[in-house]
Amino acid sequence: MDIIFEIVSVRTFWRMLLFAHFLMAVGLLAAVTLQAVAVMIPVRQTAGNFIDRLRPGPAASYALAVVILYVPTFLLGAWIYIKYRTYVRIPMEQIGQWRTVGAFEWKEHVVTMGMGLLPAYWYFWRQPLSEEHATIRKWLTLFLAFTVWYSFVVGHVANDFRGVGS
Repeated sequence: MDIIFEIVSVRTFWRMLLFAHFLMAVGLLAAVTLQAVAVMIPVRQTAGNFIDRLRPGPAASYALAVVILYVPTFLLGAWIYIKYRTYVRIPMEQIGQWRTVGAFEWKEHVVTMGMGLLPAYWYFWRQPLSEEHATIRKWLTLFLAFTVWYSFVVGHVANDFRGVGS
């Protein structure tokens, strides 16, 4: 780490990590949202109004992107969590921001549950898709979509409180 800190400051290093985490989170957010919409709005044979024609591609095409983005986003977030735990959470507790602290605590649990469900998610989305597992795929996808959206919003609230590197 000393080699890195000779090139960039500690503050800049943590900001770069947070920005990389943000970029991966936005990609994950896009992939899981498009997949959730594709799962909830089935393909129609006839083109109707504008809303009917405006839908994402096949839901299965997003599964690989979701898995590939979820794992490194989770791991990078875990690394950044060290900085949050010492520089952001303690001041939040000192001024009584208990809802923000609690929301972030719940985020940790939800994201970990999503990580635990990722192998099942991958298994049920592998080709060829079995029609008997359509309901399981739908609920796994919706849970991951909820997880990613909740984490994204709560992460921004926590970051906006003090920010990493402050």
